[in-house]
Amino acid sequence: MSNSTLFENLRSEVINTSKDCKFYHDICVKEEYDFDQTVNESNLEEIPYINWSYFKASNGQFSKLLRFPFDKLAYWTLSSSTSGDPSLVGRGPEDIEVFKNNFKRVFEEYSNMSQIKRLILFAPHMRFMNRMPGEWEGKRGFLFYRDITQIWEDYKIDYLLKFKFWKTVGYTITHFKPKVFIEIDGKLLKRSLNQVEKEHIPALIANSAPLMYKNFMDYRKKRKSGFNMAETFRVQTGGGGWSGKKGRVKLDYEINKADFIEQLSDFFNIPFENFADLYGATETPIACGGHWSKKYEDFILHLDKSNARFVIRSIGTLERIKKTKEPGVLEILTPYGVQSYAGVAILLDDIIEILDFNKCSECGREGIIFRVVGKLTPDIGKGCISFTNLFPFEKET
Repeated sequence: MSNSTLFENLRSEVINTSKDCKFYHDICVKEEYDFDQTVNESNLEEIPYINWSYFKASNGQFSKLLRFPFDKLAYWTLSSSTSGDPSLVGRGPEDIEVFKNNFKRVFEEYSNMSQIKRLILFAPHMRFMNRMPGEWEGKRGFLFYRDITQIWEDYKIDYLLKFKFWKTVGYTITHFKPKVFIEIDGKLLKRSLNQVEKEHIPALIANSAPLMYKNFMDYRKKRKSGFNMAETFRVQTGGGGWSGKKGRVKLDYEINKADFIEQLSDFFNIPFENFADLYGATETPIACGGHWSKKYEDFILHLDKSNARFVIRSIGTLERIKKTKEPGVLEILTPYGVQSYAGVAILLDDIIEILDFNKCSECGREGIIFRVVGKLTPDIGKGCISFTNLFPFEKET
């Protein structure tokens, strides 16, 4: 797809979003946006954007961002790593398929999805995710992570987070209010890894960097050993967590990414090339894959420019930054997967640094090359779910 096609589609989508969504139309009027102008690389920053905070449940504005009648809404997609105030994005079936395909493309390119036979997830079972978290304005909501996990539904999946039924019942009875209790199944984790090692099963272990790092380091400390995995074994991170906090998980220390890579590479006996990272946000359908960079001692991520564009804005002034290696707030613009809500231009709370606007000097992939360097909002790491035993190897004898 040519640049001109993307820009033409962006222009059309801005116009149509303004027609469909009064909330966005009012922003365009306030910004005095000229709908007749040609959209190109040099004026992307003029397109009016929606601030990520408008999607927050506490803001009460999320339903105003819909572009179609409420009865066409499939469900709300909710941010997973929150502290009780999720982002809520209303999507129709077509938009859901677009973001699923975007993530599937990243999984294939960076983690060899088609070759994987087994997925080991630091996540609750799909049955649990299908029952939570609740309703907003009479419409069900599901975690964004649940939809991403559905991409793997035909694979053999080991879900490591287990729902503790009787503990939940006991708390509800004694405290007269519900609270869900979940813990990591250490026996399942050991059994899965031993089987993958013994049978040389092409496998991917994924999700929470804090949970992976702490549990594997505890395992090696207690057992004085790791695993000798086949070359088809891969590790997938995503969604941050390097601060030691991710959603309702909270460590008392930050995780150094270089240490994470070195330690897990040694623990599984796999090369750095078998690690991949993923960047995405609930408010946008775009997914970006990345690989480890020894030069930056960081994951560097790649945006396919046929799907979207970035505008990087100054933290202080929100003016556009057009230079590389200067941190700024990320805005994502895309005309695809945003037919049901005002998502054509979204200003997020992630701080990134563009390394190259056209090509990765390390892997040769074309696109916008970047890394995530911070966040405007703090990681809190708490919520209404109680994790009673996140680290089963910590006290193992």
